[in-house]
Amino acid sequence: MLRRYSPVSSPFRNTRAVAGRRPSTLALAAVAGLVASVLVVGSSPSGVARAAEPTAPGAFQPVDPCRLLDTRTTERVGAGSTVDIDVTGRCGVDSEAVVVSVTVTAVVPEADGFLTAFPAGEDRPGTSVVNYGGGDVIANHQFVRLGGDGGLSVYSLAASDVVVDVTGFFAPAEGGRARAGRFVEVAPDRLLDTRETTRPRAGSTLRIDPGLEDDVIAVAVNITTAETQSPGHFTAWAAGSTRPESSVLNVDRPGQIRAAAAVVPIGEDGFDVFTAGDNHVIVDITGYFTGPSADESADGLFVGLSPTRLVDTRLPYGAGGGPRLWDHGTREFPLDGIVSGDVSAVAANVTVTTTEDVGHVVTMAARTAMPPTSTVNYDRAQQTVANFALIGASSRGIAAYAHEATHVVIDVGGWFTGDPVATTEPAPRNDQPADRRVTIIGDSAMAGLRWNGAYGGLQGFDAVPILESCRRLVGSSCRGREGYAPRTTYSHILALPDAGPEEILVIATGYNDWHGGFSSAFDLVIDAARHKGWRHIAWVDYRSSVGYRLPGSGGTRSNYGEMNRIIGEKLASGAFPEVRRWSFDAYTAGSVGWFASDGVHQTWLGSWGVADWISRQVRAFDDRPCAQPWTAGGAIENPCPDPDTVRDERGLPDIVALYGLG
Repeated sequence: MLRRYSPVSSPFRNTRAVAGRRPSTLALAAVAGLVASVLVVGSSPSGVARAAEPTAPGAFQPVDPCRLLDTRTTERVGAGSTVDIDVTGRCGVDSEAVVVSVTVTAVVPEADGFLTAFPAGEDRPGTSVVNYGGGDVIANHQFVRLGGDGGLSVYSLAASDVVVDVTGFFAPAEGGRARAGRFVEVAPDRLLDTRETTRPRAGSTLRIDPGLEDDVIAVAVNITTAETQSPGHFTAWAAGSTRPESSVLNVDRPGQIRAAAAVVPIGEDGFDVFTAGDNHVIVDITGYFTGPSADESADGLFVGLSPTRLVDTRLPYGAGGGPRLWDHGTREFPLDGIVSGDVSAVAANVTVTTTEDVGHVVTMAARTAMPPTSTVNYDRAQQTVANFALIGASSRGIAAYAHEATHVVIDVGGWFTGDPVATTEPAPRNDQPADRRVTIIGDSAMAGLRWNGAYGGLQGFDAVPILESCRRLVGSSCRGREGYAPRTTYSHILALPDAGPEEILVIATGYNDWHGGFSSAFDLVIDAARHKGWRHIAWVDYRSSVGYRLPGSGGTRSNYGEMNRIIGEKLASGAFPEVRRWSFDAYTAGSVGWFASDGVHQTWLGSWGVADWISRQVRAFDDRPCAQPWTAGGAIENPCPDPDTVRDERGLPDIVALYGLG
C-alpha cells in the first residue's frame, strides 16, 4: 500500500523528529478533568441490552461533511435533556437513508457526564457515545440508526452544548447487493505522523493519499493528536473540495493526546486534514468503502441497530459482565443475540473506565492475531475514554486486550455482512495478577494495628506497615510513644526503595498536622511518591467529629474537616489521577468500641476493624475476591465491594466473629 502526504497551505515549523515508529491508533487518550471521579458510562437498569429490529443491509454514500446541529447558535441542551434532530433531506442525506455516519461533540459541559445518540422516537438506550468532564470539548464518531421520521436524538446527562456533523449515510441496497458503498477492512496502517516529520502550524492543511488501487469513495481512519500545544480542532474532507464547517476531533488544552475515528469522503487526490492549532496530526487507515466500478456483492453492506450494549465488565461476572480486563489480558465476547447472519465486522463504541494505569485496549476478531494498533488509549489512572471502532468479527465474536487493567464497555451500532474472519489463535487468557504489595505509612492514629497485634487482619496482600506515633507529613515530627521523633511522611517515602508498577502506597498520616499548611504538604508528599515510582496511592481521610485536640490548637473538628475538604478539592481538580480517597471518616462514623475517648486512637477491637477495612479496600481496588466475608459464615464476595459504598446499607462487619476475637 502506497501512502504519502503533502502540505497544501501554511508552512510547517521545524521541530525535533522522534525516532522510531510510534504505536498506531493512539485513540482518545487524554480526556482532561475525568480523573477525579469515575464518569458514568451510560447504563440501563436491565444491564446488557438486547438488539432492536435491524435495518435492511445498506450501502454507504458519502456527503460533504456538514453540520446538522450546533446548539451554540440555538439553545444549550439542559441536564438530563434530549434534543431531536431532523436528518433526511438535509446535508445531502437521502430520504431513503436508514443509518448516518456522524461525529458528535460535547462543548463545555457543566459537569461530568455523557452523551447518547439514538434513533428519534425510540426510548433512550443505556449506551453512550461521548464521555466528558466538566469544561471539556470532546468528540466521538458513531453510526446512528435513524428513527421512522428520519431523525436522531442526542441526550446529555449534564447541561452542555452539542455539535453533530454528518459525513455520509447508509441506504438499503437494491436486491441486497451493491457495487459502491461496501466496506472493506484492511490491516491498520499509518498514513501520516507529523511527530516524525514536522509539527504543523495552526491553520495548516495536510493532503493524504492513502494509495489505494481500488475504486474508493471514503476511508475509515483514526485521526489522532499528541503533545498538543494549544486548543483547537481538526477537520477532514475530500481533497479538491472546500473545507467544511465541521470537525472530527477537538482538543481543549496543551499536553493532550486525543483521537477519534472517522469516515472521510475521498477525492481523486485523497483527503485533507486541517488543524486549527499548532498540533501534531497522526492518521491511521482501517478500511475503505468501494466505488461504483467495484464488483457487485452482498458483502460489506451495513445492517444498523439501535445502540445496543454488548459488554460492561462493571456488571456481575458473566458473558457480558465482569471480570475487568487485567494486565495483558484478553477476553472474547460472542455476538449471539446482537447480530444475525454472516458478520464480517461490527461498528462499536469502545469505552474504557476506571483505568488502573497508563495503557491501551486493542479490539479484534476473537481468536485472531492481535494487530499492532490500539483502539483506545488512556494516559493515567481512573480515566474514562471512548472511541468508535470497526472491529472484525470471527465465528467466536470479537475480543478485547488490555495492556493495563481496565473496565471495558462496548456498545454495538450494527454490523457488516460477509464471511467471518477465520480463527487462528487459541482461547484467550485473562489471568488475575498476583497479590499486591502495599506499603502503609501511618501515625499514632494508625499505629494501633501494631500496638494491639492486629496485623493478622491485613489479609489478601503483601503488607509493609510503617506505623509510628507523632509522625507529621512534612514538618518535623514530634517525639512519640516509641521514644523518638520518626521520619516525616515526605522523608520516609524518599528513603524507601523505588516502587514496582503494581504496588500501592497508603498515606494514613496527618493527625499531627494543621490544615493551614495541609495543601502544600499534600502536594509535597505526592511529589515524593511520584518520584519513587508509585502509580497507585490511597490517601486515608480524617475522622472529623472527634474529641482529640491537636497539641497547641484550640480544637480539631474544624481542622480535620477542613483537611478532608482540601483532599476533595485536590482530587476533583484532576491533577492527582494516581490518588484515591479512602473515606475512613465516613466508614467509621457511628462505630462502637473502635476508638478511645479522643475518637482518633484505636482500641484493640478497632485495630482489627481498621485492618479488615484496609484489606477490603485493597481487594476492591482492582476487583479481587474479599479476604473475608462481611459476616461470619457468609460467602466470600467476588469481586470485593468497596467497603465505603456498602457500609451504610450493611453496617460494620462483625469483627469479633470474623476473626475469632471473642
